[in-house]
Amino acid sequence: MLLLAVLGCLGIFGVETTSFAAVIGAAGIALGLAFQGTLSNFAAGIMLLVFRPFKVGDVVTIAGQTGTICSIELFTSALDTFDNRRFVIPNGAIFGTVIENISHHSIRRVEVTVGVDYAADIDRTRLVLTAAAGQVPGRLEDPAPAIKLLELAASSVNWSVRVWARSSEYGDVKQATIRSVKMALDEAAIGIPYPQMKVHLDRPA
Repeated sequence: MLLLAVLGCLGIFGVETTSFAAVIGAAGIALGLAFQGTLSNFAAGIMLLVFRPFKVGDVVTIAGQTGTICSIELFTSALDTFDNRRFVIPNGAIFGTVIENISHHSIRRVEVTVGVDYAADIDRTRLVLTAAAGQVPGRLEDPAPAIKLLELAASSVNWSVRVWARSSEYGDVKQATIRSVKMALDEAAIGIPYPQMKVHLDRPA
């Protein structure tokens, strides 16, 4: 402001100020280019604080990293991963990409995919997996568990066992679901096959 006032006074007294204005304009452009990234991060920080796609304490996946948000500032946001690493991410890299807020909803669906032998009866396998899903500790009654036949794969018939859990208990319920499915299949003598390949020889080896 003082510089503009001095230039205005010089103009009143007849001093040519065109060159000064050109210098100021060039300096403004240079400063704008120099602070382009910083201003971008500042604007992104304002947008994050206004629209709040996540808050401190949420578990998110941003900029290729998954963890818990520990701070949201004007220029950067800090994230702690599950193995206790701290990432400080520029807000411009966050707001311009896809943000996955894992803990936004209070419940989540746990999905475990398992392949069984082709020799196993489909209807019996469904009953075994349904019983296994019903024995998972910590699962929610509503929505109810679901057993889906996915595909006839190269070496197995693939199934999906789906139960719902509170977001805070997702990891424990998933571990319990895997354990319950494996034990139920073992008890029913339904095999989980390894990948297989048949090799045909055109002539004796």
